[in-house]
Amino acid sequence: MARRSILSIAAVAFVALCLLRSSLAPAFAGSAGQQPVVRGSRVALAAEKRFEVFVTNPSVGARTRMMISPSMTCAEIVERGRKELGFDQPWIKNEDFKLYKAEDESTPLKGSVADNEMKPWGPDGTELHLIFQP
Repeated sequence: MARRSILSIAAVAFVALCLLRSSLAPAFAGSAGQQPVVRGSRVALAAEKRFEVFVTNPSVGARTRMMISPSMTCAEIVERGRKELGFDQPWIKNEDFKLYKAEDESTPLKGSVADNEMKPWGPDGTELHLIFQP
C-alpha cells in the first residue's frame, strides 16, 4: 500500500512540475532566446543590397511587389513582372512590354536599376508601369 502511494505522489509531482514548466515557457515558438547579433547584421546587409518596388499594369490595374537589386536589368524586371502579373503567354515577346517610371511614361527604362536611380518603396519610392506596346 505504501509503495502505491509513493508512486502516485511521484506521478502527481511530475505532472505538477510539467505544468509549472509549461506555464513559465514562452508563448510563441522561436521566442525562447534572442537572435545573435551576427544574424541581424547579415539581414541588414542583405536588405541594403535588395529593395522593394511596385510594378503595375495601369490598363488592367494589376499590381505586384517585387524585390530587386541594383544590378538587376530592366529586361529582368519586365520578365518577372509579366510572370507575376499573369502576362507570361509564350506567344507574346518580352520586347512588346515597356517599363516606365509611374511619374514619367514618356521614356521607356533601359539598363540596370542603378542606372535608373530607383528608390525603395515608401512615400517617395519607385513604382514602375509595365505597359504592353507591341
